[in-house]
Amino acid sequence: MQTQLYIEYLDSINHVNEFKMKLSTKGEYGLLAAIDLALHSGRGPVQSVQIAERQDIPKQYLDQLLLMLKKAGLIESSRGRQGGYQLARPAPEITLFDVVTALEGPIENVNFAGKSKRGQNPSERILKDIWTNLFSHTVETLKQRTLEEFCDRHRKIQEQFMYYI
Repeated sequence: MQTQLYIEYLDSINHVNEFKMKLSTKGEYGLLAAIDLALHSGRGPVQSVQIAERQDIPKQYLDQLLLMLKKAGLIESSRGRQGGYQLARPAPEITLFDVVTALEGPIENVNFAGKSKRGQNPSERILKDIWTNLFSHTVETLKQRTLEEFCDRHRKIQEQFMYYI
């Protein structure tokens, strides 16, 4: 509830467009690769060069990310001419949280952590509470969203695009 009030407040002062969350290139590219694998699941292994081309990711960097996802047990690989990568579990069972933490490590709220032990004034406490609440909601959202949801949304957008052509 506090998060919603905070976002409504930001919206009311027209600064909502300045509210940004950061995801590293590693996290972004890794999510794109995982989504690509989910979109092409059931068709056999996908080669990294295909993912790199479709998602506009440098292949060498992608190979490193795929190795991290493999070590985390999210994808599996096969060798040979018909080899490549595929999801290790069904897309509905893999969350964005799984992918992000496999690539980035534990997600931590570092804001307001390690601040001095001086007595916090009410403004500091309120800000810390709001930030902690935002962080909790972000983590919960990542845990609730699956690769399958992205695939569904992707397909809907693609259908709309095809309809208008």
